[in-house]
Amino acid sequence: MPVDRDLKGPYLLRAAAAEVCSWEEEISEARGRQVRWVAGEYGRALAHADHPLDSDAEARTLFRRASVDAYLDLAARGELRARAADKKRASTDNSRQTRIEVLALLAKAAGVYADLPPQPDPARKQPVPRRARSLLRTSLEEVADRADALPGQIRMLAIGATAVDTGARSGELCACRIEDLAPSLEEIRIVRRPQGWSKDEAYVELIALSGLSRIALRRWLVERHALMERVQGATTALWVGLRANHRGEYPVPPGTPLEPRGLFRAWTRAVEQTNDKMAGEPSWVPLPARMEQLRRGVSPKASMAPRQPDAEQAVALLDDVAECGRTLAQVRRSGEPEDTTTALEARLACRKAVQAAWAEGIEHVMQLSALTEAGLAGAADLAAAGWDPALLAAIERAAGWGRPSKAKAV
Repeated sequence: MPVDRDLKGPYLLRAAAAEVCSWEEEISEARGRQVRWVAGEYGRALAHADHPLDSDAEARTLFRRASVDAYLDLAARGELRARAADKKRASTDNSRQTRIEVLALLAKAAGVYADLPPQPDPARKQPVPRRARSLLRTSLEEVADRADALPGQIRMLAIGATAVDTGARSGELCACRIEDLAPSLEEIRIVRRPQGWSKDEAYVELIALSGLSRIALRRWLVERHALMERVQGATTALWVGLRANHRGEYPVPPGTPLEPRGLFRAWTRAVEQTNDKMAGEPSWVPLPARMEQLRRGVSPKASMAPRQPDAEQAVALLDDVAECGRTLAQVRRSGEPEDTTTALEARLACRKAVQAAWAEGIEHVMQLSALTEAGLAGAADLAAAGWDPALLAAIERAAGWGRPSKAKAV
């Protein structure tokens, strides 16, 4: 909906922000927060004595170079922060760049030309050296070896190991679902959303997971399942909160999917606790408090995958899963020893079929239904077909097959 041209000042900025945030195919959730932030900040600038405009400013004057420069200067000095405790704290170059990008969007929504200052090329961040990444992985392995790790540390271990393997951004990690884990936990599906790209430009990669990541994810899935058993509802999100929290004025129960900001806070909190606990250990190298350091320098070997499965291909792959499932079920019912060539070939064929179907994007539940109809109903049968037991429990819980009892939901 076009912005009302009769609106002025803060009201115009808020309306333009709402319009930008409605562009679902172009604006991510993170960018939407930035848009609302800049609109509110510029609105406060209009009430500041050092800004040449006031709350009656029209759209065409708001985006003139002098007006924009005055706003950016006030913002850089920390004069426009909403909280008094944060005032006078200088802003960063990255924040300035974000403000300019958002101003262009607001001007577009308002239907006016924006005379914006040029944006400097972003400073190239140095990748984390291979030696440092090796030490980081060693520290994560030390956490994995500790039986007394706390739930937050188990989640941190899984997040960190996955980030080191995939180089995923926090938003990409938060978008991960149970469906994005391969049945065997040997691969993960990452929907890549490079900064500044629209949703339509996102693409999917399949990335092999290290042994450390598989161990970490298995431990996290067990912990996640125990958490979900104590709460109502179900979610397919891979990363969920461990305790009750809040978003603004609204309470958020445990088991709620983590958002990028929550993921960052959870990582930082767990890292600080772990670094304090492990300080003094002979081989311990402190983990980085910023998640960005995990992915810098990572160039994973990835294969492209479709965002949506092809209908004809999906039918053929599911038929293959069912056929291989029937063969494996017959072998298992025959009582043939597990180490015979026939049994090994049946298991391998079924696992390949399952993996191929997952790579195409066929949902776990559809595959499991096909295998159940083929005669592979028990946990041991599905494990033989390549399914990790911890992942199976998460799938059942997410699908509502294993809802918590009233006693557990207290």
